[in-house]
This record gives sequence, C-alpha cells and structure tokens, in this order.
Amino acid sequence: MIQKTSLYAYIGITLAANLLFGCAQLQKVDLKKVKEKIEDLDKPSFVLEKVSIAEINLSEIKLRVDSKVKNPYPIALPATNLEINILIEGQQFTKAKTKIPTVNGNSTKPVPVDLTFAYDDLAALYKKVPGKIDLVVKVQGVVSLPIPEKYRSIAGAASLDFPFEEERKIPAVLPDIEIRNFKIIKPDPSTILSSAGTEDLAKKATTFLDTLLGPQKKSPGSAVAAGLSALDLKVDTEFQIVLKNRATSRLQFSEFEFELTLEKEKFLTGQPVRIENQGQESILSVRTSFPLGTVTQGIANAVSKRSAAFRLSGKATTEAPEIGTGPVLFKFDKSGSFSWN
Repeated sequence: MIQKTSLYAYIGITLAANLLFGCAQLQKVDLKKVKEKIEDLDKPSFVLEKVSIAEINLSEIKLRVDSKVKNPYPIALPATNLEINILIEGQQFTKAKTKIPTVNGNSTKPVPVDLTFAYDDLAALYKKVPGKIDLVVKVQGVVSLPIPEKYRSIAGAASLDFPFEEERKIPAVLPDIEIRNFKIIKPDPSTILSSAGTEDLAKKATTFLDTLLGPQKKSPGSAVAAGLSALDLKVDTEFQIVLKNRATSRLQFSEFEFELTLEKEKFLTGQPVRIENQGQESILSVRTSFPLGTVTQGIANAVSKRSAAFRLSGKATTEAPEIGTGPVLFKFDKSGSFSWN
C-alpha cells in the first residue's frame, strides 16, 4: 500500500505565488487560491515498487527492495534516510536503513535496498511453523522528506511523510550440496594409442594411468615429469551433485554450472547431463573430463589417494513452484573433504 503526499507546502506555494503575483507580492498571497491553483500539478512521490528474491545461497537468502523517488519540480529534493522494518510471519525480525540521495529537479531516482536473511537466524522461525513451505515477509516503513527550514513556516511541518508497506513470500529453505558416486574412468588401450600417436607415448600414458588409478594408491607425480605434456588425452569422470533442502519448500534447479577444485587446484568444470528434481532433493548427473597431460603433482596425489580436500562452487537457477517465486539465482560455494572408491 503506497500513499503519496503533495509537496505544494514545500515548494508549490512559492512557485504558484510567483506566477500569480510576482516575488514582491509574496506576503500578500491568498494561500487558499494558491493551493487551488496547483492542485493539477504533478506531485513528488515515493513509490515502493516490488520486493523480490535476488539470490539464494548456502548460508542466506537475499531480497531486493526496489523503490523510487520522483521529483517533477525544477529544484532538488534533499537527501534523507530510508528506514525499513522487516517482519516475518508477523514477528519483528530486523530493521534496515539506507540513504536516499539528493533527487535533482525534474528527475526520478531509483532507490534499491538489499536485505539479507541468514539461515541461522531463520532456523528459529522454521521451528515455530513446522511443515510450512513459505514465510511471509512484510516490508514497511515511512519515508520523511525534510522541508528546508525557510519553508517550514509556510508548510506548517518540518517534513512530508510517505508510509509504505509490501509483502513477499519466500520459500522455507536450508540448502546443502554434496558429491556422490564419484568415479574416474580409465581410457581403453585403443583410445590411449589413438590419442598418443606413437607406441612410446602410449606406453608412458598407460603406465602413468595404471599408477594413478591403481589399487596401490601411489602417486605417479605430475604428467609433465612423466613426459606427457604433449599428450592430447582426456580422462572421463562421472558423479552426482546432490542439492538438498533441509527445510520444507520444494526447489527445482536448472542452468547449473560448477567448478571443482581438489587440494586448492582446479580440477573439473562442467554442467550436468541430467537433473532430477525430487521434492526436497535434486540429483544432478555429471559426466565431464580432465586432460591427462595437465595433471599436476597435487592433483595426482589426490586422485591416487582417492581422497581430497575439495571446493565446489558455481551457480544455477532455482525456483519454488509451490509459491511461484519464478527463476531465482542460486549460488553455491562449499568446501570440505570427500573420498571415493
């Protein structure tokens, strides 16, 4: 609900008075006639346009509040503060404050505000509404446009107030991500020979791969040291990236891309070949590869041990169809350790 308040007390009286009588006659103006004269003029306004979900990630959900100040008059409106009160499920949650900059004459100034809700803070609310798939967020406040001191006696006020209020549903989310069923597929001999071009290079590559992927878990060192820098051979990998929502809202994912590092070294990038959205869990099947000739000693050590510190980062598009969020940016960045057979 948006309310607009006339700014004629701030400047309209003076403008209309000058037009009707000239500056020298200002003290003799019939204020009632002046007010009637400017009723048809455009008025400055503050409008809260929408509250949208800007981003969901593994630790917080971000909202964007879009508002604007319109100034149809030829002089600038002074800067002021925008204070926002946030309620979730009818309970006071937090407050936010930002500055509305000076709005030049005959212009409109967008005033975006980002609100961040950490899952640690939302967890207590989830417990009070178990099973609920959404939370109602209410954004409310009052914008006060200050009146310059020399006009206050005419206006009869120190500021003009614009109350605002808007609601938005957000999904109940506590997302997590993990890697499952990771495997590295050893190329067959014919593929190795075809890529190597010579039997000598193919033999070196086979020995390197046997050590790298063998049961003894012994590192072969870097591919460069093994004389494989010129080898154009890619080694396939298969695994699943599983996105889970530990809260109750269903999330659906699309347009997913990721980067996986092992022991702080870039290892794999790609996109899933298939996404299965199954309620609170989405399974992303991945098939990608890495060039054998670029394997560093650090990557070789991790692969041979079948265990590594990892970092999985990237982005996707997600939405909660049950509450109609529409596409929302989902970012993820998770570190930890994992092992495979």
